[in-house]
Amino acid sequence: MGRGVFQLSELTYLPYNGTAGWSGTDTSEQRALDNIQSGRELNNQQKALHLLKHMGKLGLTWKELAQETGWHHGTASGVLSVLHQSGAIVRLYSARNRCKIYVHQDFKDDVKYVVYKKPERFCPHCGNNINA
Repeated sequence: MGRGVFQLSELTYLPYNGTAGWSGTDTSEQRALDNIQSGRELNNQQKALHLLKHMGKLGLTWKELAQETGWHHGTASGVLSVLHQSGAIVRLYSARNRCKIYVHQDFKDDVKYVVYKKPERFCPHCGNNINA
C-alpha cells in the first residue's frame, strides 16, 4: 500500500480535526462527531469503496453514489472527497453528466486521474507555502 492509503476495515479516514468534516456550525459538528461514534462514517466509507470496486474503471459520480445509497449530496460528495484525499480512490479528469468520476485505487492504472493536492496556503509573513 502507498503512503496515506489504508484498509477501511481497520480505520476510518478522518482528515478534519478527527472527523470527516463539517460546515462550521454547531449542529454540523455534532453530526460529524455522531457519525464517528455510531460507526456511520466507517460504514459509509466502506460502502462507497465496495461500490466503487464493483464498478471497476467506470467508477461513480457523486450523483450515482447518492442514487445507489439513498444519501444526500453532502454525504455522497463528502465521502468521495475524504476517500480521494486519503488515496483510497482517484478522481478522473473526465466527467459524466457534468459530474467528476471517482474510481477505486485498484483501477487507477487503467484510467487518467488527478493526483490529490492540498490547496496551497501561504504564510502571511514570508509568503512561503505552509503545506510544503
